[in-house]
Amino acid sequence: MIRKLRKEEFTQAAELSLEVFTQCGAEDFNTEGLETFKSFVYSNELMNELKIYGAFDKETLIGALGTKREGTHISLFFIRPEYHRKGIGRRLFDFALCDNPVREMTVNSSSYAVEFYQSLGFKQVCEQQETNGLKYTPMKRIS
Repeated sequence: MIRKLRKEEFTQAAELSLEVFTQCGAEDFNTEGLETFKSFVYSNELMNELKIYGAFDKETLIGALGTKREGTHISLFFIRPEYHRKGIGRRLFDFALCDNPVREMTVNSSSYAVEFYQSLGFKQVCEQQETNGLKYTPMKRIS
């Protein structure tokens, strides 16, 4: 099941995001980057700026997608590794896009997820960047 998360569920999304971030993106951050990421996902102020969607297996949150700027930027997009390559990320993305249609969307992708974003129609807009200990590839999708 996929649905929009309630504010009281944002902590679950933050915990899932941190868990998957550390498992799948280790080559994209150093100690500073890990602290930068934690300061984002554990900031109520920053998380409350997001519209967050969740994918569930029964009652368990297995994926989260958070957008900001009226849906034009993906800030969080994490699926538990054991659920990768099962179409859950695609369904979560399609649900968010259907709920909030936008012409253009951006994301700062981890190196792990570049290929996945390309499968969703995103194109790399410049070389890999690094900010506050986090490496990422800026990407854009135009409908």
